[in-house]
Amino acid sequence: MNESERLAKELEKALNGGAWHGPSWRELLEGVTREEALERPVAGAHNIAEIVLHATTWQDVVRRRLQGDSPEVSDVEDWPRPALEGESAWQATVERLFVTARSLRETLARFPVERMQERRPGMDQTWYAMLIGELQHMLYHAGQVSLLKKAAVAAPK
Repeated sequence: MNESERLAKELEKALNGGAWHGPSWRELLEGVTREEALERPVAGAHNIAEIVLHATTWQDVVRRRLQGDSPEVSDVEDWPRPALEGESAWQATVERLFVTARSLRETLARFPVERMQERRPGMDQTWYAMLIGELQHMLYHAGQVSLLKKAAVAAPK
């Protein structure tokens, strides 16, 4: 297994299970309803729906960058406001997170290993650093989702 494939496998574990850090994104989001996703149990913090949309945006941005695109991310794109008209809209949002992740994993697995330590065009960062950063980003936000779920259970109703 080469480094591109190994990083893709680590992303897979963070999203779908098998990592040592704790619950995967799939495990964390299983059974979360639209209502729960929109709750704000921690004042001033993002809710689960906002975090899912944010994570989805960045998976897509990183995939596009690996493919040679240079997307800029506006504040609105970075932290989209959830427009979830019903439970099916929330379920579609969750599914999009995993579809976007699959596209990123597939692109990453094919990324030429010999380019990993190259600096990205116009950046002071290598491709490898960007990919490790995205993996860390996904794990950080998974931790936030976990804490929000715990805070929601503890919050008085």
